[in-house]
Amino acid sequence: MKKGEVGRILAILAFLAYLLLLSYLLFFSSTYGRTAEMGYRYNLKPFAEIRRGLEHVEQVGYRYVLVNIAGNIAAFMPFGFLLPFVTGRKMHTGKIFCYSFLLSLCAESLQLVSRTGAYDVDDLILNTVGGVLGYWCYVVIIGRRRKKQ
Repeated sequence: MKKGEVGRILAILAFLAYLLLLSYLLFFSSTYGRTAEMGYRYNLKPFAEIRRGLEHVEQVGYRYVLVNIAGNIAAFMPFGFLLPFVTGRKMHTGKIFCYSFLLSLCAESLQLVSRTGAYDVDDLILNTVGGVLGYWCYVVIIGRRRKKQ
């Protein structure tokens, strides 16, 4: 097996492990309040939940605000980072943006339908930003690696 093939297999395994962990956090983790008894909850107003958290940080706590903003971004960074390795194709920021948005849209919609979370447009925004930031990390790391070679 060639070095590139091993790397791609490892990337695919890492990607699958990431998707399993993401699924657990989005749909099953009691730590993040994932229960089927929640009912339908949604926010369709961009930046409303982010603004609410920042304005009322003393009431909701810094941890909530950090998890809501940084957590949603960080949760999708591996997606943007690993996807080019998995596909083995050169990608562009626009494609990563679309794929990250679509994955987030599917996750948010499933949370709403299954009543295991809230459909939040802010999460769509933050998750998409996370996917793009992950891809930019990939671009920087690959660019440095190629310069060394």
